[in-house]
Amino acid sequence: MKKFKIVAIALCAVLMTGILAGCMYDSEETQYTNELKDQIQDSIGFPNITNFFEYSQLKEIYEMRDNPNLICYWYTKNEYTGKWIYQGTCIGYGIPYGAAITAPESSQEARGGGSYWNIVPLAEPNGLYTESVVTTATWILTTNDSGEIAPTYVESEISVSQTKMDARLCENWSIPDNY
Repeated sequence: MKKFKIVAIALCAVLMTGILAGCMYDSEETQYTNELKDQIQDSIGFPNITNFFEYSQLKEIYEMRDNPNLICYWYTKNEYTGKWIYQGTCIGYGIPYGAAITAPESSQEARGGGSYWNIVPLAEPNGLYTESVVTTATWILTTNDSGEIAPTYVESEISVSQTKMDARLCENWSIPDNY
């Protein structure tokens, strides 16, 4: 029994040494990376951005998308020919299926007080949790000839544009006469 205790203590000591050495290695690696980043910053510096053009572009795109009367044309991709299939008109650009109204997680103080916080998932207003949704699907508000709107769930690769796609890029059979 005494021999077993000695072996167990020795094994614990070896494991603790390995764990601490791993922590020190991570610390050394982090320190090296930070020093390298500082060296790059000192020798090259930060980008001198003065026009903020990309920010301006994104702002303009957001503002254009915020139009409830924006009529677009939507297409799905034919996986066999690579051409696009004209599907019709829609309102806006579509919303990725994984988009959520709420933040996917929330920090909550742990019970019992103290300075402990837990990250907990938040449900959507419909009670479902979307943080694990992995899909390329899109919700499209499609319109028919009489102007009625219907949400359509699409899993195909899609393209949505304010202008019609060049007919030569589309399957001939999918293009209506008045295209």
